[in-house]
Amino acid sequence: MAVIVKRPVILKNVVTESFKSQLTKELEHAINRIGQWLEQEEFQSRRLIAEAQKQTPHRVNQLREEISQERGKQEQALENLKQQLSQVEQLEIDSYFASGTYDAPVKIDVGDDIRSKLSQAEIIVKDGRVIQINEWVSSSIPDEN
Repeated sequence: MAVIVKRPVILKNVVTESFKSQLTKELEHAINRIGQWLEQEEFQSRRLIAEAQKQTPHRVNQLREEISQERGKQEQALENLKQQLSQVEQLEIDSYFASGTYDAPVKIDVGDDIRSKLSQAEIIVKDGRVIQINEWVSSSIPDEN
């Protein structure tokens, strides 16, 4: 009998001019989308509050609070994206950039070495192509430095 479990796999990109340019464009696009949302939200929230004052005056304060909370979330997301963009601009060519962690399925059978099956793994990508896959048993994980 075997079971399938998930283990984390880190995706790292080798920083190239192409990668840096693409990531910069993606972040700038996301920043612009949030900026547009904030502009539209300003207009829509005024309209919603005006309608609420006419129809349900007792709900106006709650509506203002909900709008304020959502606006705060979007402004925080905008600030985070701007920080990420600043970090990306400082990336050095041929350095590594961790793009995220993904869950990968692994089949475990009776008699397997559990440490090797659940070992840490990373996939190294350069310009969209996998160039290396590394796995480490937990007792032999290399230092990040």
